[in-house]
Amino acid sequence: MEQQPLPQLPPASVSFDDGILRAIDVGDVYFSAEDGLAESRYVFVDGSGALNALADASHLTIAETGFGTGLNLLALCEAIAASNSRCQIDYISFEGAPLDAKDARYAHDAFPELASLSDDLIANWPRRWHGVHRFSMLGGQVRVQLHYGQAQDTLPRLSFAADFWFLDGFAPAKNPELWSQPVCHEIARLSKKGTRLASFTVARQARTHLSEAGFHLEKAPGFGRKRDMLKGVYDKGFIRTQTRPAEQVAIIGGGIAGAAMAHALTQLNIPHFILEQAEKIATAASGNPAGLLVPFLSVGDMPAARLSISALADARKFAELHQLIISSGVVSLDFSERKASRQSKLAAQGFPEDLATFLAPKDVAHKIGIDIGMGGLYHSAGGVVSPPDYCAALMADSPVYTNAAVAGVSGEEGDWQIRCHNDQHFNASHIIYCGGAATPQLIGSGFLPKKQFQITSGQLSYMPQNTALSPLKMAINYSGYLLPCGAGVQIAGAGFDPDERREVTKEGHHQNLALMPEALKSLAASPDSYSGRRALRLAVADRLPVAGEITDTRYMLTALGARGLTLAGLLAHSLACRIGGRPDFLEQPLVAALLPERLRDL
Repeated sequence: MEQQPLPQLPPASVSFDDGILRAIDVGDVYFSAEDGLAESRYVFVDGSGALNALADASHLTIAETGFGTGLNLLALCEAIAASNSRCQIDYISFEGAPLDAKDARYAHDAFPELASLSDDLIANWPRRWHGVHRFSMLGGQVRVQLHYGQAQDTLPRLSFAADFWFLDGFAPAKNPELWSQPVCHEIARLSKKGTRLASFTVARQARTHLSEAGFHLEKAPGFGRKRDMLKGVYDKGFIRTQTRPAEQVAIIGGGIAGAAMAHALTQLNIPHFILEQAEKIATAASGNPAGLLVPFLSVGDMPAARLSISALADARKFAELHQLIISSGVVSLDFSERKASRQSKLAAQGFPEDLATFLAPKDVAHKIGIDIGMGGLYHSAGGVVSPPDYCAALMADSPVYTNAAVAGVSGEEGDWQIRCHNDQHFNASHIIYCGGAATPQLIGSGFLPKKQFQITSGQLSYMPQNTALSPLKMAINYSGYLLPCGAGVQIAGAGFDPDERREVTKEGHHQNLALMPEALKSLAASPDSYSGRRALRLAVADRLPVAGEITDTRYMLTALGARGLTLAGLLAHSLACRIGGRPDFLEQPLVAALLPERLRDL
């Protein structure tokens, strides 16, 4: 059976009629022509009961169907700021046909009192890529998960328990799928006993399906000219159990995985520290002077591709915010018949232009500055960053202990003692193993079989910057990769050797040359002039990262492979959510595919 392609988003189809934003294909407005902001306040923020809950709750999970312009989010943020509430919010929203930022901005102009909040939202407006996008509002008090894609497809893949639901999709007569029985039952599944909902519609379809799913419903006076609105309480369900508090988290490893973990825990205000065995952070594979942010795209709908797309959006945003981009854009070359055929199929799938665009050979030559007679896929959101600088930015606000090689871990769940070779001792309620190639030795075979881990070494070749390859303007990707010149050298990488040697070899340089298409190889200087760097990597047989629980309070984030810079941030934030008892934004089939326990069955 032929595998289904990755889902794509429909093009935006909107118009402004008398200043009111309308979806052309659906034939409905995004908010009330009378006063959209007043309606959001009345129906959702106040009508759901969320406004009252802000006064006493320390944390709330609010879910929404139909993100649209983000007006309900803005109204909620306005209420939080006005009430001086300190409640932490996880806001989970779904949108099947995302707007462009310019259209959302234009819609917000009708509400000048939201100007500052609108500025923040538009600055965080996600790329139109299918998948989950993360950002925060009000200085991190409101953490937003925005899922782009059809709600009926996405809801069954998630796991959370909402306190409130804002049901604000287009009217059931215009968009019946969003109010269907399966969707309403998913809304119930993602609720708990006492969850409340509000909606502008009292259409029979909505009431019937929500009632069947277990919600006790009542009509209430509607906004403006609408006679009624809908309120509901979930009568079934159960009270969700709380996770064990993360009082102090020890992160073992100061490379990209450990740095990303530190940043994610910082965002959730979870106390933590990093133990790094070397004299400074980012000394192993994360110590390479340059590395790629680049997506992995698949012809079929693969978990790794879904992960990669959302992770690249996340990583690129962080890199731009901290001015870490050394060179923007990556071209994946059609370096072989097989690769050209695969990339041709990818180009036909309709990916967004800023994710993947097919370039003819002459266009590739224009982009990269060298004519090698090859077409390829251009990833404008890809780029080159310095891994050490990237790690430093991620862990800027975290305590780091260097020269702290872990000798052993003892204790029990929630009360761990960590002993280092320099005779330092640390206590932690939770431990996250992020040690890369050192991880198998750290965790011991009692938890996971060491035979499932594969340690390889990868060598970078530092080539002189006075060759026919030196005019390269943009990173190119093939079986290996070649970067534009920087810091006096041009970097080519990176082979995989099935051994643990650490010395740079001429053989390794020849391997990197052998990865190049002939058109590139013919322009390269002799390997006799190369220097380089070699580092160890950790992988597992299925080539997916390892991210998740080993026991109740011990976790792993490792085996990130060649795309560690791209993947680490998103995976770390997912893991931090689970540790902190916050809603995880990753789809559960993907979470399951990355769990350490899968290694027992490989």
